[in-house]
Amino acid sequence: MKVVRNVTAVIYPDSMIGIIGGDANSKLLALAAKRLGFRVGILTDTLDSPAAGVADVTEMGALNSVTNLQKLAQFCDAMTYQYENIDTSVLDQLNAVNVPQGTDILAITQDRQLEKVFFESHNLNIAPYATIVDINDVYDAVASIGYPCVLKPIQKGYGKQFQHIIYGEADIAGSERYLTSGTYILESWVPYESELTIMVAKDADKNLAYMPVVENVFVDQELFETIVPARIKTAVMAEVQRIAELVGNALDYVGVFGIEFFLTASDTLYVKRLVPGPHTSGNIFNEATNVSQYELHLRTLCHWPLPKIKLISPAVSVTIPKRLITDTFTQVLIKPDWHFYYYLDNAQNDNDRAGHVTILTTDTRRTLEQIYDTEIWNQPPKKG
Repeated sequence: MKVVRNVTAVIYPDSMIGIIGGDANSKLLALAAKRLGFRVGILTDTLDSPAAGVADVTEMGALNSVTNLQKLAQFCDAMTYQYENIDTSVLDQLNAVNVPQGTDILAITQDRQLEKVFFESHNLNIAPYATIVDINDVYDAVASIGYPCVLKPIQKGYGKQFQHIIYGEADIAGSERYLTSGTYILESWVPYESELTIMVAKDADKNLAYMPVVENVFVDQELFETIVPARIKTAVMAEVQRIAELVGNALDYVGVFGIEFFLTASDTLYVKRLVPGPHTSGNIFNEATNVSQYELHLRTLCHWPLPKIKLISPAVSVTIPKRLITDTFTQVLIKPDWHFYYYLDNAQNDNDRAGHVTILTTDTRRTLEQIYDTEIWNQPPKKG
């Protein structure tokens, strides 16, 4: 039996919202739910996860377990996934559980090939790619894709260690060891100047609400910095919003989702990926707009009306990795206008995200300089 999508029933304060996953974004969603008067249940696979400390009910165990999900569901009026790799087949086995988001978006986003087919079916510009089964496919594909290109597993649940950059023919042979783990995608490397994200809320009545387009900076495939509004031309902004509307109307989904883009020097947009739920780059909206992405997500799940979204102030947000936590404490004392978040989670690696700071500004360039002048975020990552 598939999950129930009771998307038209209004859910009122004092009801319980179940959150699948206990990471930092789950904690921020839980805090937003508490502010709106909801109780919160969490399913987490680690007891010291960020969200566990703020939940009213905590179920401990594997996230992809029908039994664990059903245990949490018995307390909840609606459930939402914050864990991008939750197994859709597991969700579909739940009995009479209200998951307004549904599972279609997960099925698309977890499989790189399905995601690309979805984009292609709507005539969206994506990086050239080929499906790879064996090493001969790589040799054949590079003739049309060119160098450099990136070999990625079709299933997104694998980490970056399973990806391989091919700069030239000499690198192809080294990719063969990756192909033993299943089918891959070979994707052209887009020579981009910047990366953009737009977060969109879709309610059960198919209304769409758009958050301002943000500009993201990634370091070693991890989000480092977010800037709003994105420093892009009006025509690019209009195209991002057009694509957001097109994708939003095409998706069978209720909730907040994101679309990421590459932008080249010639202002060509490539759709990078679809994000099934609130995204880390959207945390900047806790201060920069009149409503956060988490409140918007809850409003859609609970069939509350969507407000008109307004940018209160330009802003810059920068990630705080675990290794820099103590270095930022001095800034807490001397920067009273900066908004610090510490997740106090179980981050194991020095470079794992353990917090962020958001700075409202009237001069983005000056604020970026102030961040650099702290001499904190320009420290190189420690090598293992």
